[in-house]
Amino acid sequence: MSIRPSLCLLMLPLFTGCQYLPHTYYFTAPEHEPNPAWIRIVDFTQHADIYQYENGVRSGGVVRTGPLPFINTQDVGMPKAGQNLTFDYYETPVRPGIETHVGMFWEGPRTQSCFVTVEFTPQAGRYYQFRLTSGSNGTCTAYPSLIERDKDGNGWHLTPNPDVTYSPAGPKAKMYYKNGRFEDPDYQPPAGLYPGM
Repeated sequence: MSIRPSLCLLMLPLFTGCQYLPHTYYFTAPEHEPNPAWIRIVDFTQHADIYQYENGVRSGGVVRTGPLPFINTQDVGMPKAGQNLTFDYYETPVRPGIETHVGMFWEGPRTQSCFVTVEFTPQAGRYYQFRLTSGSNGTCTAYPSLIERDKDGNGWHLTPNPDVTYSPAGPKAKMYYKNGRFEDPDYQPPAGLYPGM
């Protein structure tokens, strides 16, 4: 093959606008929302996402701030409800009154993972918390909560949020293997394929 056809093939992605390269969408908090709702995601923020749907248009994305899967702790001053939160949680305002999906994903050793998406419509001025347990015992469980003021008005507490639905099924999801060969505990992959195992 001559150099000209080879060069043309190499230049082709530049002219297609790199549309075939992977693209990540990131969640951006509303800047001028006069009375937002508030969401906190606890644990596994490196894989969490928030999407909102209005008139058939989806906006949002993953809550981390860059392409590397680093944990993204962001504190915007939501009430802690007696919790000792110091690491791996993400707080943000969201637009109220529209369909909202909070996706949580756990990824463990040997390509194990599980995920749950919680769907709800946030109300203006309310505080919502979402937590996912790890799938290391075979399942992961989502815990959607409301953060509410105590009756005496001096503190805050968590109560289960009954106004949610789940995708693909319920709050509990089975752990699965991205690579089925790892289901065999004796399987040892080539060292170059999965370094560190």
